[in-house]
Amino acid sequence: MSYGMILVIVVVLLLGWLHSSRKEAARQDVDRRIVPAVLDAALQQVQFAPNGRITCFGESGLPLPQYDRMIGGEHVRAKYRGYEMELCSIELDRDVSYTDPDDPTAVNAPSYDTVYAGQWVICRFDTPMPVSLTFVPRSGLGKLVRSASVQDPVDCFEQQFKLISDDDTVLKRFLTDEKRRKLLTLAGSAEGNFSASLHRDGTLYFAVENNKGFFKGKGSDDALKEKFARELKWCMEVIDVFAPETAG
Repeated sequence: MSYGMILVIVVVLLLGWLHSSRKEAARQDVDRRIVPAVLDAALQQVQFAPNGRITCFGESGLPLPQYDRMIGGEHVRAKYRGYEMELCSIELDRDVSYTDPDDPTAVNAPSYDTVYAGQWVICRFDTPMPVSLTFVPRSGLGKLVRSASVQDPVDCFEQQFKLISDDDTVLKRFLTDEKRRKLLTLAGSAEGNFSASLHRDGTLYFAVENNKGFFKGKGSDDALKEKFARELKWCMEVIDVFAPETAG
């Protein structure tokens, strides 16, 4: 390899490192100046760990692609209406490192492809629920149904989501038309694919696959505060749908 080619590679790597460093510095600045104020305004007993993540994904029952590495950030522990909740950004990566078939002993730098990225939320109601249910978006759908177009919430919900439960009779009473309308509206305003799982022990898991996670964006401080507040409000409205007082 010529010295010129080596120099080009070094310059490209250096520019990539500088871009990554600036991006990380900007994220840390937002995490330090803006996110805590937004969290404290919406939630109680907030604990914020910018580099932390939720660890109990396997208990959710929500389908995830196969992955070899998990990266997380923006981990929040807090209370909302007295309920314990956690949220974080997650990224799941698959190892696609190349091994030279002619020299399998050669050590190559690991390489990963992202197979899932988005927002993850857990709320613990600590109250038994009458049914366990999970819903995920059906594949091959176009634009999500908006509230203005919801005529029959049962039909629209079944068209939008694959819904399973451990007791279909109780499910019909629990997941009322009003709840379905609210969930369809929330799905329509989500910035990605919305899925959720409610367990009989009173634990609610929900996620939005949006390829970025929480508290990302560009703009003025006021614009970012407004955007982040909307993200939290959306999460709280999902929790409100399933909260014990409205469990039916």
